[in-house]
Amino acid sequence: MKIITTLSLFFILAVPCSVFGQMFSVGDTEERTPARLQSYSTIGLSWELGDFDFTGSLDPQTGPENPAQTNSRSDFEDSILRFRFENPGINLSLGLGGSLTGMDDQSYVNINALLYNDFPLIRNQRFVLGLPLQIGTDLKSVQSSQTDNGFQQSSFVLGTGASVRYQINRRVGMSLRATPNIGFSFSQGNLFGGSLFRAMSEARFYFREVLGSQSLVFGYDFDFRDYNIEGSQNDYRYLSHAITIGIAF
Repeated sequence: MKIITTLSLFFILAVPCSVFGQMFSVGDTEERTPARLQSYSTIGLSWELGDFDFTGSLDPQTGPENPAQTNSRSDFEDSILRFRFENPGINLSLGLGGSLTGMDDQSYVNINALLYNDFPLIRNQRFVLGLPLQIGTDLKSVQSSQTDNGFQQSSFVLGTGASVRYQINRRVGMSLRATPNIGFSFSQGNLFGGSLFRAMSEARFYFREVLGSQSLVFGYDFDFRDYNIEGSQNDYRYLSHAITIGIAF
């Protein structure tokens, strides 16, 4: 009888200890899960502040104060909404501007596609320093209701630079990219165009499982373009800063 009582008492004490030990082990395992690099696809929306300035020479016979020449230009400094889809290896975006974004008497459309591959130079479980090689194509159109001589250019550029991916901890990751690009730009229907220098940089911060199983992404984008087109009518510089928010999966 004493043996049965002793075994029963041991069983009653051992079972809770075992269950508690298993629960502690699960939580401890989750906390100790190492941070590893994550790859994300994102859908996002950007608010972009664009500054588009004419850099060509004015007609010396009419002078800089000629209203006809001034009105034919497509300068603006306004807000743009940009829709983004980003996937490892390809980025697509559509930028739109008009009366809803604060543009007066103008409309703006920009379609952009970027194909790239990052070759790792330094790599471990949480960090990658890469050498990106990329090809970009772009259509930018600025039309004014005051003139038919708008700006419309298609471009093709090649570039490289540096990229960084870092998994800060199990739930937070980041990526940085900076790439200068050179290429050419041309108007539709014209055989001749000109050169384009473009510099791009971006930063992304990813927060895992904020929206259920989905992650949240915050980002910043910088874009600089210098168009040097034959005839100087389409010589412009574009500079923009954009803040992005989106969903990563």
